[in-house]
Amino acid sequence: MVDVYESRRILSSSKEVRSPELELDKRDAFLQETQQFSCLRRIPEINKLAETVVASWYLEPAAFSSRKWHRIPCERPIGLAMIDLKSKQLGPQLQIVQGRNLSIEGFSFSHRKPITSREVAVTFDLEKPVMEFLVIRLAWSRFSEDRLFQSGGKFLFQVEAAAAQFSE
Repeated sequence: MVDVYESRRILSSSKEVRSPELELDKRDAFLQETQQFSCLRRIPEINKLAETVVASWYLEPAAFSSRKWHRIPCERPIGLAMIDLKSKQLGPQLQIVQGRNLSIEGFSFSHRKPITSREVAVTFDLEKPVMEFLVIRLAWSRFSEDRLFQSGGKFLFQVEAAAAQFSE
């Protein structure tokens, strides 16, 4: 018999609850789901989904929700580039946008200028000489009360590019 109180650990600084019996199943599912987007595995925020017990409350019933994974805050600068889907080539400009929420399936962010393409590429590797980009098909975009655009969508595929190819 497993003592539930003994098998959970509460981390006082971040209030995360860990459960060893759930960790293996979640970690396996996480590795399976991120196989196509391996660069997600290096993002600290997204690893919390596989390592902790996550709960959320939504107004919609679970039967109507299309989400398999939770969203987590990812509020930091992100690089955004336009992409030609046919050639899989990134545009020469790297725009800095602000991340909002991240899940294994997609990403949302805030930006100052409207985006005229349905597909964009985002990178979390702003300081690396070779950047890994996740290509996103935008599913929604809106203009917020803060006079910022907010957009989000699902990951399509992953590409790499040298940081030197982008003009400043």
